[in-house]
Amino acid sequence: MRDKVRIYNWDGRRYRLLGRERLRRANDTCVVNMSERFGDRSFTTRYLLYPSEQFVKKHRYENLLFRAGKNEVWLPVEERMWAEVLFSYR
Repeated sequence: MRDKVRIYNWDGRRYRLLGRERLRRANDTCVVNMSERFGDRSFTTRYLLYPSEQFVKKHRYENLLFRAGKNEVWLPVEERMWAEVLFSYR
């Protein structure tokens, strides 16, 4: 799987692009592992994920696992996916 997802973070006024992360496949589950660098640059715990249109069309009725350090959130695959998660090292 070579798809990427753009990760945005809410700064109090608007969503700011943190960067792109690869979508991985693990046991028939799509997984996004947010790097520590993105966690350090985040303003809040509110994230917005934008996958590619092709990925959304292919995996519309599946779930995606978003990992922010050790914390995990399950999201339904959509054009825009909102997640509220605290990046945690433990």
